[in-house]
Amino acid sequence: MFKILKTKARGYLLILSVLFNVTSQTVCAQSKSDSKTAEVKEQITAADFFLNKANYDTAIILCNKALISSQKLNYKAGQAKAYDVLAEIMFKNGKMNDAEQYNLLAAPLATELKDTGLLINIKNRTGLYLLEKGKNKEAEQNFTTALNLGANKLTQLKKAEINSNLGSLYLALGEKEKALQYFLNADKLYENINNAKGLGETYSNIASVYYLMGNIDDAIEFQKKSIVVREAADDKSGLVITNNNISQMYILKGNYDLSLKHIKQSIALAEQIKNPKLQAASYAGMSVYNIRVKNFAEALVWQNKSIKLFEQIDDKNMLSRLYISAGNLANAGKDSLQAITYLNKGLSLSENLYNKENIANAYEKLSAFYLSHNEYEKAYVNYKKFILYRDSVTVKSNLSKIEEIKTQYETEKKDNEIVKLNTLQRLKQLQIEKQDAVINGNLIEAEKKQNEIELLSKEKQLQDFKIYQQNDEIEKQTLVAKNKEQQLQINIARQQIKDKQLKNETKIKNLWIGGLLGGLVLAILLALLFINRYKLKKKLEQQYALIAIRNTISQDLHDEIGSTLTSINILSNVTEKAIENEPVQAKEMLHQIAVQSKTIQQNMSDIVWSIRPENEKVENLLIRIREYAAQTLEPLDIAVTVDTDERLINQILPIEFRKELLLICKEAINNIVKHAGATKVAIAIKKDKQQIQLNISDNGVWKGNTSGTGTKSMKARANIIGGKFAIATTPTGTAVTVNIPLP
Repeated sequence: MFKILKTKARGYLLILSVLFNVTSQTVCAQSKSDSKTAEVKEQITAADFFLNKANYDTAIILCNKALISSQKLNYKAGQAKAYDVLAEIMFKNGKMNDAEQYNLLAAPLATELKDTGLLINIKNRTGLYLLEKGKNKEAEQNFTTALNLGANKLTQLKKAEINSNLGSLYLALGEKEKALQYFLNADKLYENINNAKGLGETYSNIASVYYLMGNIDDAIEFQKKSIVVREAADDKSGLVITNNNISQMYILKGNYDLSLKHIKQSIALAEQIKNPKLQAASYAGMSVYNIRVKNFAEALVWQNKSIKLFEQIDDKNMLSRLYISAGNLANAGKDSLQAITYLNKGLSLSENLYNKENIANAYEKLSAFYLSHNEYEKAYVNYKKFILYRDSVTVKSNLSKIEEIKTQYETEKKDNEIVKLNTLQRLKQLQIEKQDAVINGNLIEAEKKQNEIELLSKEKQLQDFKIYQQNDEIEKQTLVAKNKEQQLQINIARQQIKDKQLKNETKIKNLWIGGLLGGLVLAILLALLFINRYKLKKKLEQQYALIAIRNTISQDLHDEIGSTLTSINILSNVTEKAIENEPVQAKEMLHQIAVQSKTIQQNMSDIVWSIRPENEKVENLLIRIREYAAQTLEPLDIAVTVDTDERLINQILPIEFRKELLLICKEAINNIVKHAGATKVAIAIKKDKQQIQLNISDNGVWKGNTSGTGTKSMKARANIIGGKFAIATTPTGTAVTVNIPLP
């Protein structure tokens, strides 16, 4: 009746005049309406129950019934809640577009009703939808709004969910330190309310951080904890994810049996619950397993199945990774067109998402693709971009920070647990003492103990409330710190503007002062004349030095290539005569011609590379060494690492320096291949005071014969550029070291 009065104000007096006559009818209508409303509430509650049990079909049927009834009754709260549950069902099934459509239907109703709980759900899901679409900034705004909306009313469960989602957002952006902080916040909240599903998800998320940091052992331990918790909670969706993740980690540990076991479990569970997003993720995991066991054809089959599903649900984050992986697989299968199509799609998507790790991966695979097709210039350009993006991901600095965050969190958690434990132990002791007093008939003592128990129980409630307040305070302080940081950035920007204005004013003043300094112009011109003469003299000296280097290179070309061509000519003549009568000998001679031709090609390539001015930096030398080492050692299953001192990246090397250092390194690598029998090689260029140090070490059995031709050649080359050459041998291998003064 109240609703009628409120919506039809013009008929107010008329309604009052007939109110008495229709009282009995109104009561009946109101009772019927209340009954229908209660039925809607029951249907939505039941739908929520089946949603949590992953019985999505039943949940959808109940929601649709509730929605139809709510629309007939004009019961807006019922409509809004039904849309909310339907959105959650779509989200759980990985149907993000459908989930967002229900969000858009629920949002105006929730706003009109001022239902904070529903608005928080909507903002949280919208954040997840935007995260899937690669709109990370907008996703962050929605998650933050959801937290702020419920600063006082937000349940610990919903707060934990949003913290977990913010962790996933920062993990996608490569900000692992921030990601771990939010995951640990979520972990703390889930523990407070003993939410097993949430804990299982958080353990798996923390494991992902450690996995991306290269700390595989800790990652596996957290995934194991996640599996235990999720199995106890019968969280099948969560078990799909955790089994998939731990499978990838066992691959890195070389335990392929355990990897296959877990990925099969992941696929079986994903197909059982019929969730397309989880199915796609588990298929991608099986593809990775097949890649590692070198079953590339099977890997591409699983990869394409995964891509098809992820394209259906438009998951850009996963597609950016899978396109790159599929391109690499297609290249291995000699399908060039499919390979370059996938690789370019992966790069484009990764750049739109601004995921540096994915961008670096795309450039690395593109470089390998062009190298395998002998397009060396494109391979080189992509490789340089790979190095640039790879080096921008600061892994080592984040590791220590993450450990610090983890330690702080564990310490705080243990302190709270100790306080709780002491209180519980005291309560138990008082209960025992009270029972003893009752048994002994000492009612006064029993009453005293009861009073102490009640007091201590209240203290425990107060402690729990304080812990809850502390958690809220920490989050508020984090937001305040973030605001202060933003304000500081604004102040810095303002100061920069003021500095520019001041510089402009100074320039104007200088123009006035310049008129007074005209008398000094002549003296300055004379000084410049002498300086220019000095520079000209230096330039001539540099030109003479360059001519000398070119003469040396010309002599090298004449000596090395001339003698090799003569040898090839002789072998060709002999082979021509022997090819009919002595085919075996002729075949051997043809092989020698091929080897010597390849040697000439390599020598010419090295000399041309050293002359080109764009290769003057240590960074370029390092790339050249890495390429040669990879081409020579990796086909022999010899692991190679190449490292450099960041202070030397932009150090310019003269032609002679880069030529001789490259040839020393190549000679050392060839000696390792021929004599060492090594499985690992490490190459490093670093700065030692005012020197550059090149170090090539291996774990082989060769002990560095100092009388060999190769060793003498390396020593001679070091002497040419004023360096010192040394070979050090240990029971575990050999190390070649060259020290040269900084040019």
